[in-house]
Amino acid sequence: MSTATLLVSIEQHLFQIGGPILLFIGITSCILNLLVLKKISLRKSPCTICLVVVNIVNFGDLFFGLLFGLLMTGYGIDPTSNNIALCRVRYYMNYILSCYEASCLILASIDRVLVTSPNAGTRRRSTRRLTIINIIIVCSFWAVFHIHALIFTQIVQYGTNYFVCIYQPGEYAVFITYYSLVVIGCLPPALMTIFGCWTVKNIRQISRVKHDASTRGAGSVVIGRSHTLQSKDQQLIRMLFIDILSYIACKYPVSIMLIYQQITAYVNKSDERQQIEQSILGFTSFLYFVENSIGCYTNILASKAFRAELKRILLKIVHYFRFQ
Repeated sequence: MSTATLLVSIEQHLFQIGGPILLFIGITSCILNLLVLKKISLRKSPCTICLVVVNIVNFGDLFFGLLFGLLMTGYGIDPTSNNIALCRVRYYMNYILSCYEASCLILASIDRVLVTSPNAGTRRRSTRRLTIINIIIVCSFWAVFHIHALIFTQIVQYGTNYFVCIYQPGEYAVFITYYSLVVIGCLPPALMTIFGCWTVKNIRQISRVKHDASTRGAGSVVIGRSHTLQSKDQQLIRMLFIDILSYIACKYPVSIMLIYQQITAYVNKSDERQQIEQSILGFTSFLYFVENSIGCYTNILASKAFRAELKRILLKIVHYFRFQ
């Protein structure tokens, strides 16, 4: 068995077996995240609003991305190959959902920079109202900007009775490749890293400030002389940092593959090499959706308040079914 055939077989089984498992884990994670973030004391934070939107987006991403991916790669079923409306809607939703998640994580990162700032005027800019307005503006922009996907996505015939839903070949295909590479692949991780480092810098400034023990409360860290970073803010920072790290670790491999494809675009490749590259791209695509599926489990590690609220909710559910 050749390397290409082996990788194709592994890819198919990965989506066929691992796909449904990941889908179940992801849906469970999103539902539990939404239930917990709605209840715990963290819900009043602007950062929490962004995380709630991220989980709603993750749910949509699992449906329009992972579900269609496992059907096509794992089971050879492509619902978009003979329905142009579904074909275009799927691509459109994939684009805007990817941008929604990245944008909300960036907005949450900005909020953490504001919250940890030594400047009181800067901290006052961290408000729920401003965060909601920013989310609406950003989401509306991406919804309008990606209308091109509803126009230039087509069903292309590559052989006898072989149809594929794909973006229009030619200049538009080149535009989408570079656009996905820059706007979805490279820019969000770079911005998250910048704002994450900025937040760390602010926190380090906190640790260098000398303060009296009498001004410190349980679960609080004093910033300067007039501001305290509450325990809930510390937990949100940890939750956000883990979300950002998992985003970069799971999403960036796809960007690396896109960069590689562009570098080798004019290289003559054998059929076996093309199959190997497509299989590797399939593996990175599977990894891409891992990040959408593990938010609840990383939050369990990062936040004591999250763990306590999740335990309370699960006990309530068990109690409900026990006495039915």
